[in-house]
Parts: sequence; C-alpha cells; structure tokens
Amino acid sequence: MATATRSTKYRRQSDTDLSRMEIMEGAALCFEARGYSATSLDEVAARIASTKGRIYHHYASKAELFLDVYRTGMMMNFQAIEPILERDMPPIERLKAVLKAHVMCVIRTKAFQNVVGQGVDMLRHGTMPANEHAELRQLAQLRDTYSEHFSKVLEDAMAAGDIEFANIKIALNSVFMCINGPIVWFTPRKGQDQKEIEAVADECVLYAIRLLGYTGKTP
Repeated sequence: MATATRSTKYRRQSDTDLSRMEIMEGAALCFEARGYSATSLDEVAARIASTKGRIYHHYASKAELFLDVYRTGMMMNFQAIEPILERDMPPIERLKAVLKAHVMCVIRTKAFQNVVGQGVDMLRHGTMPANEHAELRQLAQLRDTYSEHFSKVLEDAMAAGDIEFANIKIALNSVFMCINGPIVWFTPRKGQDQKEIEAVADECVLYAIRLLGYTGKTP
C-alpha cells in the first residue's frame, strides 16, 4: 500500500520535534488566512510568538515551508484512511468508514487542507519557481495515489451491488465535492461536542453515497 512518506529533503530533525510542527501549524493558519503570496515569514513567526531565525533553522525559504505544510496535510489524510483500508469489512461499510475518516480529518486539519488546495491551484497556474514547481508536481502524484484508494473502495462497493456509477472519475469528483465541503463552510465552535461534529461528517457521507444511488442503511 502506498504511503505518504516524507522525502529526505524535509528530514532536518526528527518527526518528534514539536518545534517544527508548531511552525507548520502557525504557517498553515497564515497561509489559510492570507494565501501564499501575501504571507511572510515574519507573520508566521509572530503567529507562533517566535523569531524568523527559528523558522530558518528548519526551512530555507517560505516556499520550502509551504511545501512541507502541503505534504504534511496529505500525510494526515493517508494516516486517517489507511487503517480502514486494511480491515476485513463489507465494501459498503468500508466506503462509509473511509469517507467519514476523510471528513473528520478535513475538519481536524482544516488549515493544512486549505494549503493543499492552494498548492493545487499554484501547480495549475505555474506561480512557483521551477524547483518548487517540480515539488508541487510530486505532491500532485501523492494526491493521485490518495484518490486511487478511494477509486478502489468505490469500485468494490459497486461490484457488491451497493452503489452504481457509469464513470469512475465523475463519481470520484462528485464524492470529493461532498466530503471536502467542510474545508469551505465548517469550523467547529470552541468546545463544540464531538457528537455534533461527527453528525456533520455523517451528513456529508450520506450526501456522497446518495449521489451514487445508495439506498441502504445510513451512516
């Protein structure tokens, strides 16, 4: 099974180094709020109440930091769904579980997922220098691998007679529109009950599988 392993380029310190994750979390919030072009490393440093020098200890440039946030966002997605892919369960239950895991990850890591979306647009419009653009292409391949997991789960559910579609690409894009929706319109309130958040995820999953003609038990 393909996994979102971190490239050697980013292994400057152990993944247990919380300082580095703190930088990425602050950067993700800044990129989410202002976009890549309008965000400076000074703003990231202010967000985490630190210095720009601390950031440069880990990253040579804003572009490198952005790309690491992008890659980490994708790793979070893989980590959310891969355990489900290995379980022995009926295809439709695996589909529901994978879709819900993705939605919950999107909600939990919203700022990182917004950076992923920005990276997709930047690749499309060629707004990064050549070296970083090449890295964006590699990350796009990682997203393709992630999508392939969903394609397999959808195909298995259709083979079992639980859903129906004519074109896997259209089906996949329609499903992702539903399960990525919270990136745009949902942010949990401070202290919001976990059951309420999961109810949002369940509703997204329901819309997604209803699009595919599912008429059975709801999530």
